[in-house]
Amino acid sequence: MVKTTLVAYPVRFLITPVRSMRSLRILTILTAALTLPLLCNAQDKKPTKLDAKVYDHFGAGITNGEKPLSLAEAIKSPAKFAGKKIRLEAPITGVCQTKGCWMNLGKPDAKGNPPVFVKFKDYGFFMPKDSSGRTAIVEGTMSFKQETVAETKHYLEDAGKHDEAKKVTEGRKILRFMASGVAIKKALNLTNYEQFGGGVKSGTEPLSLAAVMANPQQFVGKPVLLTAPITGVCQSKGCWMNLGKPLANGNPPVFVKFKDYGFFVPKNASGRQAVVVGELSFKQETLAETKHYLEDAGKHDEAKKITEGRKILRFMASGVAIEKAKK
Repeated sequence: MVKTTLVAYPVRFLITPVRSMRSLRILTILTAALTLPLLCNAQDKKPTKLDAKVYDHFGAGITNGEKPLSLAEAIKSPAKFAGKKIRLEAPITGVCQTKGCWMNLGKPDAKGNPPVFVKFKDYGFFMPKDSSGRTAIVEGTMSFKQETVAETKHYLEDAGKHDEAKKVTEGRKILRFMASGVAIKKALNLTNYEQFGGGVKSGTEPLSLAAVMANPQQFVGKPVLLTAPITGVCQSKGCWMNLGKPLANGNPPVFVKFKDYGFFVPKNASGRQAVVVGELSFKQETLAETKHYLEDAGKHDEAKKITEGRKILRFMASGVAIEKAKK
């Protein structure tokens, strides 16, 4: 009995480590088998480009991820961005009319120079010549550039500014952006829209309601192209409409009238998207006007409670395009 016990202990002691090592090997193999495909997938997964339904891509295009700088941020202290890879978002205000081999971003300064002049890396891609008015996101490097007289004249001629080119006596000093990739918001497509009044032309990108409401004063008295959902229409004739979700006081963000009472919109247009062109103004309505518009909307009980006229943003539209009703 004693001998059997003494022999048994060493045998058990030797077997246990062997089993543990075998289990550890199996666990290591299983872990590797599960982990390697994940690592391979992570390496193979490439960054996706911005939504192709919203943007047209050129060159390397623009991928999701890094938020672009605004034009204001870039030109406030351009020296700190010079030579660094950055992204920039701004409206296109000019494009080469010969090949589309350069474009201007931002409103020209007092001298007529663009805030940022964009060229395309290795002359490898071009922009549509009708891109002005659309918003671009560019990725690349920015630098200060002193042009020669010949260069400045050349670019002005490319833009169709031949008379201006003849008057140039010195090269312009500008911020030049060398873009490796560009994404441009798709042009406004109104094939699925009904037109009213002077209508709205396809192409130029309209402002969003949020962009206008952020600082409406800067748009007052200027031609504006605006897009927003219709949230109310005159139920008597269709002679006005509301754009956007009502504010806390019940007023619409934008109240649209139609120039010279010259056209009306369908009374069942609420819920559809509209694009309007015209001018924006602040309007203090009389008590009678506010009551009248509420009654036109079928809000008779609300109209009876009114004690003062509302102050609103009024849009006088010369043309309207409304998304066709879904069948």
